[in-house]
Amino acid sequence: MLVQPLLWMKFSQTVLMVIKKAQRWTLWFGAFLMMGAAMSAFAAPLEFSKQDVNGKMHTLTAERGNYVVINIWATWCPPCRKELPELAEFAREHEKDHIKVWGLSVDTNQSEGELSLFAEENHLAYPIFKTSPNELAVFGNVPGIPTTFLINPKGELVARHVGAITTGQLMQMIKNNP
Repeated sequence: MLVQPLLWMKFSQTVLMVIKKAQRWTLWFGAFLMMGAAMSAFAAPLEFSKQDVNGKMHTLTAERGNYVVINIWATWCPPCRKELPELAEFAREHEKDHIKVWGLSVDTNQSEGELSLFAEENHLAYPIFKTSPNELAVFGNVPGIPTTFLINPKGELVARHVGAITTGQLMQMIKNNP
């Protein structure tokens, strides 16, 4: 008589274990589906157009056929300021290689004129834009600055790097996303 309740208890424990594993599997599968949906949105061609701090209009659509490095930064950010000379050199070295660099400043206390002067003083010969958080939404999650995105020649956002970036890392991003 005692064997039957023990078997029933063991069976119940096994069923509960299977249910818990199924719940975990469902959570993982749901996360996987969400990640797939996010990645498909990640790979859609981006539309972004804005006037730079010098008054020239730029669009990602006009840059089709080029890689576009989008660097989000601020003048008050030490890691941002540290990477700027390397980004400026990278932009100069690769200007004829179908690689463009755009700097999107999130400075709220700097005017466009002040940002233009800052760019000139720091020899930033690539377009600089004064942006707001709402305008950055097109690029997805920007967890902090500096953050650098890579847009491929089809206009798709294909890579993101959070933190200061080097020219070696930029070239690796490009090589990994032909």
